[in-house]
Amino acid sequence: MQEILEFILKNITTMPDDVKIEVTDEEGTSNYIVNVNPVDVGRIIGKEGKVIKAIRTIMRVIAIQRGVHIRISVVSENGPRDNQTFSEQSPIEQDVATVESVEKVVEPAEGDGSITVEV
Repeated sequence: MQEILEFILKNITTMPDDVKIEVTDEEGTSNYIVNVNPVDVGRIIGKEGKVIKAIRTIMRVIAIQRGVHIRISVVSENGPRDNQTFSEQSPIEQDVATVESVEKVVEPAEGDGSITVEV
């Protein structure tokens, strides 16, 4: 199952070499902890969490066929913060956590209309 998940994620991300999947077993549930480049977190989650929901649905169908239980979490390392975990319970909180990772927005320069964001 890890190979299938890895195949899906590597074809979605812009930096497929940074996709790492750690598998842990807890109380009869296999936990797949996905670590991707911070640039690709938005691609994995998708708008309103639709992409990660679709990935979880695909993996859930395979798990049902094999008679196992799974959980998939997406983790991203963003600079000085430790890991941010995006779990299946709340896609809205996932988007909030991504937005909170932007630490400073610099005011627009005069006349050119551009905005600089420091992460």
